[in-house]
Amino acid sequence: MKSLYKIITYILCAITLVGCAYKHQPIMTPGGAIPAGLTTKQVQSAIKNGCTAYDWDVTQVSGTAVEAKMVKSSVAATVRIDFDKSNYTISLVESFGLLENRARNEIHNRYNTWVTNLKIAIDRSLKNETIN
Repeated sequence: MKSLYKIITYILCAITLVGCAYKHQPIMTPGGAIPAGLTTKQVQSAIKNGCTAYDWDVTQVSGTAVEAKMVKSSVAATVRIDFDKSNYTISLVESFGLLENRARNEIHNRYNTWVTNLKIAIDRSLKNETIN
């Protein structure tokens, strides 16, 4: 009976550790190329359109940077999208409820899903700007 109790305890501990490990991933800083010939205003517009396509709220626009925030139930993240003539980068500014650990460069995997989708939306929006 004692050995069965120990086995069940070990299994529960292992499941708990695996469950916690799955939620933490390295903080992603995705980016992409900006098509040639776009003006700063066109790039800003494309980035804002990409943000709103995935429910990011654009909170600030200044020069070659756009700041956006995602809020879902009890978690939130704010990112800064810096760009120049040829590239853009999405960087984490702050988060709430996403188990962020800057010292270990880790965050809940939900954040990485959000910024991956944001990158896809921005790329699509930049492509549409070149067509128009």
